[in-house]
Formats: sequence, structure tokens, C-alpha cells
Amino acid sequence: MDKKLELKKLIQSRKGIIFDFDGLLVDSEPFHYKAYNTVFEEYGHTIDPDEYWVEFTSKGKGAPGEIERYGLKGLDPLEIRKKKFVVYSEFCRSGEIKFFPLAEKLIRSAKSFGHKLAIASGSRNEDLQAILRLNNFQNTFDLIMGKESAPREKPEPDIFLLAAEGLGIQPKDLVVLEDAEKGLRASKAAGIPCVMVRNKLNKNIEFPEADFICEGLDELLEALK
Repeated sequence: MDKKLELKKLIQSRKGIIFDFDGLLVDSEPFHYKAYNTVFEEYGHTIDPDEYWVEFTSKGKGAPGEIERYGLKGLDPLEIRKKKFVVYSEFCRSGEIKFFPLAEKLIRSAKSFGHKLAIASGSRNEDLQAILRLNNFQNTFDLIMGKESAPREKPEPDIFLLAAEGLGIQPKDLVVLEDAEKGLRASKAAGIPCVMVRNKLNKNIEFPEADFICEGLDELLEALK
């Protein structure tokens, strides 16, 4: 089957779509990096931006992974994370974090198609709500789930399973749209097909377990026509 037709069949046959948020719908990853780097620089350490995307965002190793990789003695990852939340929340409320233009079109097309829509993100609920509100998307999604919504974060499947339950749709009748390895692993563990979307940050990362890999959001838009 032609790849475009294969993607169209996958997307159009679902009853709902679960979206990742950061890096997929909104251009927030640079701000996550700035927030973490601001905190680490207080302790005399600078995070390599290229390494950040792979280790923090895609693999999900976060501050504990950075501390371990560089042998940063005496640093408390929980304290660093708390400080990072404060800095990042300021960005969320400043209006600086915007939706990708094609993401806006994709959301509206999926809504018009009749899909139920959910966000399942590793960001905090209050930050998600602030970005959605400032971009006029606060009433668009049927379900919004941040890191507090599930007992375990990605790559564990909890948030996707709870999203399926909240939408009232069986996992097999959903599709997850992701851009990070941890999200792919979580969706596969939840039994939900996963479409990985390429961007400038993950273009060199392999995703062999993905059900489909798109080179951009434009391919998903085309699949909804």
C-alpha cells in the first residue's frame, strides 16, 4: 500500500487522537531548555543544547541523567526540577510560547473530521492551560492531561491508558502523535498505534517501533483530507 494511503487509513479509521504537546504542537522545547539551563548554570554547569534534546526530551532522562553523565556531585535533581518549573512557568505566562502554524490547522482539521482530541503531556497542567488559553485553544480539546494526571510519566504507559479511559475509547481505536522516544515507548506499551513526527530536533533519531513516521505535520494534514 502507498505510504500516504497507509497513513490516511490509520488516521481516518481512529475514533480519537492523543497529541503530545511540547515540540509537536507548540514551539516550547527552546524554553524548556532555557529554563533547565538557567538552573544548572546557577551551579556552574551549562547544558549542551543538542545533547539536551536527545537525553532530556527524547529519552526522558532529565536532570538526574545530566547529573549522572557529568558527575555533578551534591546536586539534588528534585530541587533542580522545582526551580526549573518556576522559570518555565514564567515563559508559559508571558505569551512567548506559540503553536506551530501547521499544528493549528491540524487540530482544527481533526476536530472537523469528528475525532475526539486529547493532550497527554509531560508538562504541568497549569502550564498547559496557560499556553492553551493564550493561544485561544482552551476549549478545543476533549481532554487535557499533564504530568500530574498519571502516577508515572512517559515512557510508562499510564498517561495514555488514562487518556483512553477519559475519552471513552479503546486503545486500539486511538492513535498517538509523538515526536520523542519516551512517548513512542509509552504508546506502544499502552497498545495504541503511534505516528512519529519529524522536526528539526529529532531528525537524526531512529524510531524503529513507530507505526508510521511523518516528515512533518503537513503529511498528517493531508491524511485528514
